[in-house]
Amino acid sequence: MADRDYIDGLAALIAERAARRAEPGAFLVGVTGGVAAGKSTLARRVADTLAAGGAPVEIVATDGFLKPNAVLEPAGLGKKKGFPETYDTAAFHAFLADLASGRRAEIPVYSHVTYDIVPGEARAVDGAGVVIVEGINVLQTPQARERFGLSVYLDADPADAKAWYLARLHGIIAADPTSFFASMEPDQRDALFESAWTHLNLVNLREYIAPTAAFADVVVRKGPDHAIVALEAPTPP
Repeated sequence: MADRDYIDGLAALIAERAARRAEPGAFLVGVTGGVAAGKSTLARRVADTLAAGGAPVEIVATDGFLKPNAVLEPAGLGKKKGFPETYDTAAFHAFLADLASGRRAEIPVYSHVTYDIVPGEARAVDGAGVVIVEGINVLQTPQARERFGLSVYLDADPADAKAWYLARLHGIIAADPTSFFASMEPDQRDALFESAWTHLNLVNLREYIAPTAAFADVVVRKGPDHAIVALEAPTPP
């Protein structure tokens, strides 16, 4: 199958389940997987396909529920960003509950340029249509999992994900010389990126993110060129 066929199939499955849903409120789709696995790209491609068919759809990234650096640093969590304890889980649960009940909800805005929550900014999301919620923590709690009408785990070889992660960071620097890492010396920056992958992202993947694949309705497997190679039901734990 071609990559496009997998996207079309996933979009069709979402549309079918959303059409069968009897409850009011938004139909929530969870998309999770490791850092740099391509969650936002997958969410955007599926959303574009749904929108082309006339479905109202929005995408939300759970980065907005990360606690601000001003909270993480005093608690000694600045170097563990992305681990479960660095998210405002209660706010995330409340956000999902509001959308599932048909209420408008707000999410804080996170900047990958400043690597922090943007003070005083929030995005409003209507509790209607399809809302795709993507992030590494999407399926980590029972309270979140029960809100999703369909959940997707995006699986990639960690070595491939590391290469994509490094490329993404260097892309951010090239695109914006005022970004968080741009002022650092290249050797210092590269050492920091390597350490962040090995001691933060890879540990988080193995201990907290990868185990949630067992809760997904669909596992999307990717090859080293970012192409989708399979859609599968997860293996029970």
